[in-house]
Amino acid sequence: MGWVTMLVVAAVAIMLIALLVLRRRGKADEGGGSASVDFSANLALAVYLLVLAYAAVLCRDALSTAQTDVQAEAETLTEMYWSVAPIPEAAPIRAQIRDYAAKSVDLDWPLMAEGQLSPIPTRMLEDMRAATIRLRPVGEESKSLQQDALSHVSEVAHARAIRADDADAGLESIFVISMIVSGLLVIALPWTLGAKPTFPSVVGDAVRVGVVVVGIGFIMLISHPFTGLGSVGPDAFKAAQKQYDQIDDRFPVTAPAPVAAE
Repeated sequence: MGWVTMLVVAAVAIMLIALLVLRRRGKADEGGGSASVDFSANLALAVYLLVLAYAAVLCRDALSTAQTDVQAEAETLTEMYWSVAPIPEAAPIRAQIRDYAAKSVDLDWPLMAEGQLSPIPTRMLEDMRAATIRLRPVGEESKSLQQDALSHVSEVAHARAIRADDADAGLESIFVISMIVSGLLVIALPWTLGAKPTFPSVVGDAVRVGVVVVGIGFIMLISHPFTGLGSVGPDAFKAAQKQYDQIDDRFPVTAPAPVAAE
């Protein structure tokens, strides 16, 4: 980012110096200046629109990818809940799955707007994995379900890491700088002719400024998957919590059988 900023500052400084020198020492133009400025403005507009369109596609793809990743994590949690539900000894793991989903919604989502995840659900996920490993199921069916649960908890951990990457993602600074620089050229180049403003020219100036500001503002609003317009919410996790209740209806949580006295 540092060298990009220095490059932009140097380019702007050189341009301003060149304009000042030409203004003082340059020869009078015989009418070709207007055509040259129009060409330059149209070129800047083409660059601006190209960068704007490409940035919009990148932002939309990032939103779609983040939504898919969140949905996959929630579905994997549900599959893990299905795996442990028939195992009587796994009742505490059911509670851990519920707590992980709830804490992800309450703690992760406010932080993901800043590109971070809460460490609390991470520790809960580690405890969930350890509790699944410590299970001592009876029967081949229960042992198979335990292996499925272990596989799912690994997938959840991987999905959480991907969600962390999605939260840390954003539009690269080069696109923002390119949009701003080309947008400023689109706005400012026609003013270099020094013509007195008329009503049509004022309308044209307002349209140019509005298009540039709205375009850049729109991109900034969709530049992060978990903030702004169309941001990815925790709806998938909330839907998973409702599915846990449906699974409990099929496999009610039972208390451990009492140990018979000798």
